[in-house]
Amino acid sequence: MSRARFAFAAHPDAIADLRALPDEMRDLALLELQNLVHGSDDCLPLTGRLAGFHKVYVDPSVSYRLVIQFRQAPPTSSHKREIYLVAAGSRKDYAVYRTAQHRTGPSVAPETDTAAEARVHAARSRSPRAAHQATPASTDSPAATPPVVSAPRKVPQR
Repeated sequence: MSRARFAFAAHPDAIADLRALPDEMRDLALLELQNLVHGSDDCLPLTGRLAGFHKVYVDPSVSYRLVIQFRQAPPTSSHKREIYLVAAGSRKDYAVYRTAQHRTGPSVAPETDTAAEARVHAARSRSPRAAHQATPASTDSPAATPPVVSAPRKVPQR
């Protein structure tokens, strides 16, 4: 067998995920992990909140997936890079992806819509002009207050 190209690490709960897989799926998942460690690039990048992570199809019917990340190996490793298993499980209802998002926590910031973020920021902030404007003081001089012009009212006709 050839020397591994990558080191391997896993989230502690991902090991439990592997154990919980059906026997046949677990064997296929371990085989896929072995192939990845030895240099297979049989994975696809994820987007959105899991950008920077990859998905690996486990079975031919693509019902089970692995979520992995290629990252720098620790300095004590003999490898420069490692494959980090984040989650393993069923794709049904995106369960494996939700699990991966939960495990990655705040270290992977959700991709926020910058337009929505800008609207929220604008709604929470004060106008820079409002800070420099003095509040109009009420004066008794008629020249200081503009005349009040009211719009003519329509009289309801019967």
